[in-house]
This record gives sequence, C-alpha cells and structure tokens, in this order.
Amino acid sequence: MNINQKKIKTNAYFRSLKTKNMKYLILSFSFLLFIVSCQNAETKTSAKKESPAFEIYGDSNMTLDGSIDSKNLMSLLQNNDSVDVKLKAEVTGVCKKKGCWMDVKLDDSTTMLVRFKDYGFFVPMDCEGKHATIQGQVKKTTHSVEWLRHKAEDAGKSIEEIESINEPEMAYSIDEASAVILQ
Repeated sequence: MNINQKKIKTNAYFRSLKTKNMKYLILSFSFLLFIVSCQNAETKTSAKKESPAFEIYGDSNMTLDGSIDSKNLMSLLQNNDSVDVKLKAEVTGVCKKKGCWMDVKLDDSTTMLVRFKDYGFFVPMDCEGKHATIQGQVKKTTHSVEWLRHKAEDAGKSIEEIESINEPEMAYSIDEASAVILQ
C-alpha cells in the first residue's frame, strides 16, 4: 500500500466519524428543542388576571378605590349639606343630545343629577343601565322649572311631558364631577 492509498483510507475514516458525530449532534439538539418546546402553555396564560372592563371620562388618574355606594351617601347627607365623594351608582338617564349630564339612582325613589366640570368631558349617550363611579361634591339643590324642562327635552321626553313641569324640585346633584368611570 502506498502513501496515497493510506491517506485516502484515513480521510474516509475521519469523514465517516464526522458524519456520525454530526448526526448525533443534530439528533441531540433536536431532542433538546423538542423537550423545551413541550412546556405547559397554561401556566403562562393562567397567570394573567382579568380586570373589569371600564372606561374613564374626565380625570384619567381616578381609581375605583375608596368609592361608596348610594346607601352610605344618603346617611352622610343626613348631617351635611354637601359631601365630597367618590360614588358608585347605576346610570338611570343621560342627555340624548351630547351626553353632558346623567342621572344616577340613589335609592328606589331618588335619583341624582350629575353634570361635568366645565363641560370638559361627556359620557356616551347609550350608558343608561351601566354602573358608574363618580367623583365630585354632592349638594342638595333646587332645580328650576326652566332647567327641569331643558333636561326633559334633552332626555327626549314628549312635549306634553315637558309642559307638565310646573314646579321647581328639591334634589341632590353633583354639578362639577371631575371624573366618571363606567363599567
């Protein structure tokens, strides 16, 4: 056997070793990749907490923390003329022209008018029935006949209903709500 033949046999031997090693390397890497990709995907998605969907109007820094319900508000108003609150209540009416005011339910027979500070924001005209958290100062006020008729017109009442308003009304209101969160 001459030297060239020995080189060819040696090269063939090393080439076969490289091919075998490469096969094992590729197989090992594929197996490792398969094992890593088989992790349970549920642990990643189950860590997400679902937060209640809401929209903020007005002061975007407002939170739901520290809000009271209408029953607590009524007890606060027994001893005070006005109270600064963050109130949770159901929306029972809204201005149908541009959303510049809304009524919220205080109890079965009492609603409260909410107007927004400096007309700085409006609420959706279809928010009736939603729950709102309102920040502002609640006062006991007298609504004039003129205002009550204007409000009835904005609410889409009939002409007969508007003309039947003949007396001022004592009511609670927030005249300068700084923020509203609708849920």
